Amino acid sequence: MTYFSAGNTAVENARALAQSALPNAPVQPDEPKRPRRELRTRLSAVLRTVADRELKLADRIDPAPKCGATAG
Repeated sequence: MTYFSAGNTAVENARALAQSALPNAPVQPDEPKRPRRELRTRLSAVLRTVADRELKLADRIDPAPKCGATAG
């Protein structure tokens, strides 16, 4: 009579998966990753441009008085 236990079944399943992973298969090289600094620089430039456009649009909708112009 054969007794099955959950631990042995899990080990057998792990072994079967490890053996079916084709260890001799050719490995595809990954694409070279861009440096994070370059990505941050581009993202910062995009965010600055968007913020500048939002400020221009807000000034067109509701012009605010300039700081230098004082009523005297």
